[in-house]
Amino acid sequence: MKKVLFLMSALLGFAFSSCSDESDLPLVDIDTTCSGAVMVDGTLYVVQDQQFEITSVTAVPIREGKKAAITSVVYGLDGWIIGSTDVAPFGVTFEPGTFAPGKHLLTMKMIIAEEGCSPAVGYYAENLMVVESADQIPAPSDSEARSTFKVRPSIQTQ
Repeated sequence: MKKVLFLMSALLGFAFSSCSDESDLPLVDIDTTCSGAVMVDGTLYVVQDQQFEITSVTAVPIREGKKAAITSVVYGLDGWIIGSTDVAPFGVTFEPGTFAPGKHLLTMKMIIAEEGCSPAVGYYAENLMVVESADQIPAPSDSEARSTFKVRPSIQTQ
């Protein structure tokens, strides 16, 4: 069984690392789905006494016909690492009371692979506002509050 897993991981690595041009980096959007939080006007709102969960983080290739994947995600809050996972769908759960009320910076650092490109590191940061009650979450000005959002991460070579 170990030999099969090793062979599969080697083949997957070859498929994603064979590039037409070594300077090509992945070009992807990141779809993130949450529960216990809503995105309103570019800020993610969480009620302090409710569980907050990032249920999935997915790479969506922008180049037509390409395949992309994330291999791991490291989560940070205000500069501190607060969790990591290398298991798809790369979710993490935060229990009620994990965050103090106020403004925070939630970060994600992920390894991204795209067919025909060198593996790279993607960085993404989102404002996180922790409120004491749901009535402190503002009404959205331009669209509906949502729990799924798409972003373009900053991507660098590994």
